[in-house]
Amino acid sequence: MMAPVKRSRVIPALALTAALTLAGCSGVGADPAVTVDGEEFSVAEVQEAATQLNEVALNLEEPRQMYGRTNPQQVITDLAVLPVLDQIFVGTPAEMTEAQLREFLGEHGVAEPGVGTLEVTRSREYQERLGDVAIMSDPAMAAVVGRAQELLSSPDALEAVDVDVNPRYGSWDVVNGGLLPKVPEWIQSADQR
Repeated sequence: MMAPVKRSRVIPALALTAALTLAGCSGVGADPAVTVDGEEFSVAEVQEAATQLNEVALNLEEPRQMYGRTNPQQVITDLAVLPVLDQIFVGTPAEMTEAQLREFLGEHGVAEPGVGTLEVTRSREYQERLGDVAIMSDPAMAAVVGRAQELLSSPDALEAVDVDVNPRYGSWDVVNGGLLPKVPEWIQSADQR
């Protein structure tokens, strides 16, 4: 008769430890992807916004400038510029309400938008309005045009926004173009390391 075989408990314990460790490194938890003026957006919220905005792009009847293929870096950029856009549009006839944003998103395939999706959509709608000559030449928009000229004539307003980006997405630098992608160390020159 054979002796009973004892199962090792070490291997399953090691496998569980490794799985938990790797899950902690995956970056989809509560770690912030970006913090804008104290408001944190998690990696999961940024990824959800990119996914939902890609759904919107697929459901548009006609292509729109601000609604092409979206990645997390674009979401972060849209969130980072939103405080300045809010200064331009809030309290004017062109202000976007949450109800308007939800209606737009619902009409284009996103029935339950996340917080990040709502914020990025507001940012994009404001950016499109700034570029729309018909909207901006309306006499009712004179206050918006004045604020836009005042706030966007120099980088000061954007520099005043407190933006802290998770290094996995790059770094925020208004003077050099906004969100700068992280360059892998193996690509950097010796003086950049």
